Amino acid sequence: MPKGAMTPAEVADALYKLIPRRVSVELLSEYGIEGQEEHEETMTRELLSFTLYWVHAAVNAHIPRKYREVLFQRVLELIQADWAATFKLESVKWENYLIEMEERRALYAPVGDYEGGAIAASEEISDLLENQGLIQPEDRPKLLVLLPDLVPLDKYQELLSQCV
Repeated sequence: MPKGAMTPAEVADALYKLIPRRVSVELLSEYGIEGQEEHEETMTRELLSFTLYWVHAAVNAHIPRKYREVLFQRVLELIQADWAATFKLESVKWENYLIEMEERRALYAPVGDYEGGAIAASEEISDLLENQGLIQPEDRPKLLVLLPDLVPLDKYQELLSQCV
C-alpha cells in the first residue's frame, strides 16, 4: 500500500461514518414527508439496504479486488455492532437482514449499475416504499430530495478515490 494510504479497515470506518442511522419521523418531516413511528424500523432497514447497495457499488468501482470483500465485511461488522443501540433494529435478526439486503441489492442492481442509475435506483426504492405504504404518492418527489442527503454517493466516491 502506498505511503499515507488508508488500510481497508480505516476506509470501512470512514464509510461507516457516512451511513445514515435510524430514520425517524422527525427526519422525514424535515423534508416534508409524512412518516409514522411504527414505520421507522422498516424505513431504517430499507434505507440502510439502499445505502449499502451504493457503498458496495462504490467499493467495487474504486478499490482493488483483493481488498473489496474485507472492506465491505468490515462495514457490515460495524453496522452489526451498532444494530440495537444506534440503528434500533434489535427486533430484526441480523441474519434475516443480510438476506433482505441481498434481495434489495438484486432489485437495485439492474437499474443502478448503469449511467443515470442513481435516479433510476431512487425511483425503485420510492416504488418499494410507496407499495409498502411507508410513503404517500405525493411524498415521492420529497423522498428524491432526501435520498442524496442520506446516501451521499459523491462523498463515497471521493473517499474511496483517495484510497487507491
